Amino acid sequence: MPPAVIGLIVLLICVALFLTEWIPNPVVACLGCLLMVLFKVCTFEQAFSGFSNSIVLLMVGAMVVGAAMFDTGAAQLIGRRVVHWSHGNVRAFLLAGSVVTGVLAMFLANTAVIAAFFPVIESVCRTDPRMKRKDLCLPIACAAMYGGACTLIGCTPQLTANGIMREMTGMEMGMWELTGPGLCLLAIYLVWLQLFGFRRGQRIWGNRAEEEMELDEDKLASVMDQHTDKKKLIPMFFIVAAMMLSYATGFLSPALTAMCAAVLCFVFGCCDLKIVLREMNWECVIFLGGCLGLAAGFTASGAGELVAQAVSALLGDVASPWVIFAVLVLLTLAISQFITNSTAIVMVLPIALSLCGSYGFSPMSFCLGITFAASVACSTPLAASQITMTQVAGYKFFDYVRYTWPLTVISYIGILIFVPLFFPLS
Repeated sequence: MPPAVIGLIVLLICVALFLTEWIPNPVVACLGCLLMVLFKVCTFEQAFSGFSNSIVLLMVGAMVVGAAMFDTGAAQLIGRRVVHWSHGNVRAFLLAGSVVTGVLAMFLANTAVIAAFFPVIESVCRTDPRMKRKDLCLPIACAAMYGGACTLIGCTPQLTANGIMREMTGMEMGMWELTGPGLCLLAIYLVWLQLFGFRRGQRIWGNRAEEEMELDEDKLASVMDQHTDKKKLIPMFFIVAAMMLSYATGFLSPALTAMCAAVLCFVFGCCDLKIVLREMNWECVIFLGGCLGLAAGFTASGAGELVAQAVSALLGDVASPWVIFAVLVLLTLAISQFITNSTAIVMVLPIALSLCGSYGFSPMSFCLGITFAASVACSTPLAASQITMTQVAGYKFFDYVRYTWPLTVISYIGILIFVPLFFPLS
């Protein structure tokens, strides 16, 4: 059997296992790499090269800095400032909290930002009867989701997409390729939230009884406690400022910047190594490394060319880049509502990049569109880990659908407008 066919079969098996979740996704990704090697689709070095990829190290560094932000009290301090700025006004708190979490999520893993902000929300709701958990948790999580989509390091989907694109085309996203379209989508979300989202949420869950969120009481106490350790706080803010400056100027590569920042967090005692190792999201790390290996095997086997030929035959004379772009973005957005966004990218992006090679479309534009579609999916609690985290506030499954479907439609239209505006499709 030709290696291209074997590579395609392995990928389809992995996709089926991703969908059923019979085996944990990180294990499936590693299993796919092993099958690629055992059936001689690619070499061992190619299949497992993802684990030494700079993109994986970039994600690990961002996770460490996010953990250090909470351990030093920097995240709590920022949260208390948001409470102060809002003066007890729910909409003002939503706006300030959404802007702050959106900006932080551009430079830190957005799941870490949300994990740091939820204790702030809980402390506010316990002390101010005007603040309701359901009015705050999902909207602020969505803000972190949109903010995290604005840079290369904000969330796992763009790192996964970037690794696959580099394996298949040799091209890769820089730190700021996502920023133009991403900021447009974030701005649209903030306007929607203030004009429609807040009232929509109150209509859906406004009459329900409030329940306290089940959070780590030690972390909650650290938010409510007004004291901070300035010996750790000052170097933490210095590290974050230097990290952001390096990202902005390109003085160091994003991966090297993230790793330098992570090491400095340990050197200056901003976080404890044992705590970080215990709380690190190793599932994301292993899953990303495995997915990059799958992409390497998919490319090495020639399966990408095989898929491109088959899809091209189905499309026939339909060679409009905009039509194909719209279909692939819609497919990704729909799939991402029910499986993790990184998994959706693994399913759709290799096909898209293969089509780009056949038709001469821009791989960067299609990669960005598919990445945004996966990153902003939020209509079910299955869509992304940051959305799943909001279930601690007591939302029902269909609350997510009812609250976010207009936002999903607006986001889809926004992706179709803004990505080609910044990056022409061909």
